[in-house]
Amino acid sequence: MNEPFFKRHAVELRYTFIAALCIGVVAYATIVGLVLAVPHLPLANKRTFYGLLRAQMAVDEGERLPEINRKMVLFLGSSVVERGVSELYMDSVFRSFHAPYETMNAGTGGFCAEANLPMFRAMLEQGLRPSLVVYGVGIQELNGKSTVHAFFETKDTSAVKLKAKTLWNIVRYGPTALAPLLYADHFHQYIFAANNAFRDVPNLNLFNRIMFGQNQPPRDSDYVYAPQYLADLKEIVTTCKREGIQVALYNAPLRPRESGEEDIPYRHRMDSYKAVLSLASTMSIPLWNFDRKNLFQPDEFQDNYHLTPIGAKKISAMLADSINHWQNGYFSQDPVESLE
Repeated sequence: MNEPFFKRHAVELRYTFIAALCIGVVAYATIVGLVLAVPHLPLANKRTFYGLLRAQMAVDEGERLPEINRKMVLFLGSSVVERGVSELYMDSVFRSFHAPYETMNAGTGGFCAEANLPMFRAMLEQGLRPSLVVYGVGIQELNGKSTVHAFFETKDTSAVKLKAKTLWNIVRYGPTALAPLLYADHFHQYIFAANNAFRDVPNLNLFNRIMFGQNQPPRDSDYVYAPQYLADLKEIVTTCKREGIQVALYNAPLRPRESGEEDIPYRHRMDSYKAVLSLASTMSIPLWNFDRKNLFQPDEFQDNYHLTPIGAKKISAMLADSINHWQNGYFSQDPVESLE
């Protein structure tokens, strides 16, 4: 009579099981090692990777600063912040003032208030408590017709959360967290964020351009004020006040319009600024306007919206000066009449 299959092949099955177990252990050990080795890697999926990358960077920075007795100034906003605030240069200005601050730029391309709000909540849920939050707005911040607004690729904002990097979480979510780096666009986003591209790299070489990508934002021709975007910005301000965090706003500059240029909504810049100024007045917070005539020259812009590294240094110094005055008791809300 034939022996049962499992009895006849017991040794082979045992070795197969041991081999599979060893492969699994090695694979997960490799995953754990990679998650711990890649700086600022969030335990996030593809849908939330880009925004939570910035959030994780802020949380990591927040854990470092108390050790060196420094306080965080957290910048939020879209690409006008991401590409317009140089942490390195602003921190050097703060040191010249003997101010105890270091800058964290969490600006994210295309992320206006509707995306910054869940991202900011994720930071707070992980224990981040910046001393100051400064939100930078641009002409497209409140534009319901803009094509540059980006959203988390999920309508469930409860999924937009950072997970603590415990061993159990790394084992559970490590493969999902590493997967976005296998996609070219997500890997590009990681390299872009990690190297402060377009704000601290003044002369991009061929390798930089390949790794960072090209700066070619859409050029919008229409403008419709979207009050829900202002409501999201108000909620960020309200959250700061509730958490005891000082908050301010600033208005990013536009490149001076060239003759005959009508392909971005210059004519609505005052409509946008009036809405933001009204919010600042209602909430009693500072608002600094850098969209003023002759403040920036055309060659200090990469395009109509974004500053060059030279322009980023310039506005960073102005912002540091505004923050320093604010912290020394000078409260200001720049009037709408100062717009070009």
